Amino acid sequence: MSDNHRAPGQPDNKLQEVTLRTVADKNETMKEDRDQDPLIKSAVAEHRKREQIKGMATPVIWNRDELDEKKVIYTGMRQRELLNAFREVRIRILQKSKTDNVVAMVSSLAEGGGGSFVAFNLAATFALDRHKTALYVDCNPYNSTAEQFIVSPMDAGLTQYLNDYTVPLKKIIYPTGIERLRVIPSGTGSESAAEFFNSRRMEVLISEIKARYPDRFIVLDAPSVQSSTEARILSQYCDHALLVVPFGKSTPSDILSGIDAVGRDKFSGLIFNH
Repeated sequence: MSDNHRAPGQPDNKLQEVTLRTVADKNETMKEDRDQDPLIKSAVAEHRKREQIKGMATPVIWNRDELDEKKVIYTGMRQRELLNAFREVRIRILQKSKTDNVVAMVSSLAEGGGGSFVAFNLAATFALDRHKTALYVDCNPYNSTAEQFIVSPMDAGLTQYLNDYTVPLKKIIYPTGIERLRVIPSGTGSESAAEFFNSRRMEVLISEIKARYPDRFIVLDAPSVQSSTEARILSQYCDHALLVVPFGKSTPSDILSGIDAVGRDKFSGLIFNH
């Protein structure tokens, strides 16, 4: 029998091949349409995000007495007004943001104005949400406070990472006693962190910690705007700059100077610390 003839009832192989290819192409098209469906993509991303958050190990969880001792806010605390105040700041920041992947810088107008207290508790407030993570970055090597929040042995910190390209990012991120909240300590002291912060390495750091978790809220704890130039430099990496005003210790002129220091385009509000 020649290639051009077939017996009655015998399937045409070419026709069958075309039919099977058509069905396969149709199934692939349906799969692509399904993959491109925004609702499906959103659901898959949300599932992956929650699984990733579940994988964040927390070796120690602080109890209420320990949280009170460290002056850290938590759900059910007696000072409910303080908790609600931080929640309100969180709401305002999210309302101004187009994404959950936000970098906020906190700086006090004057040294000892409570900037670190506000910065860490702002990060803790975002970590209260089970579907979000937070990262507190101590950018104040002159007056570091991060060590008290770390619950695992500490080796290197931010200044080591910025100064030594062989130090990996994962080596400077540490767990705290709060679920879903991590810390990058400032590291060893430096005479001037300004050069470190105004570097390509710092720019890479911010990009990398944002990419690690798509819903991560990052807080940069900067030195006071009156005592250093670091806050002015760090503001270039943030989406929002918050200024802590020590109650009764700052003048309107001090406040305006602080706003100019961080940039009016980045300035997002004042927090009065009593």
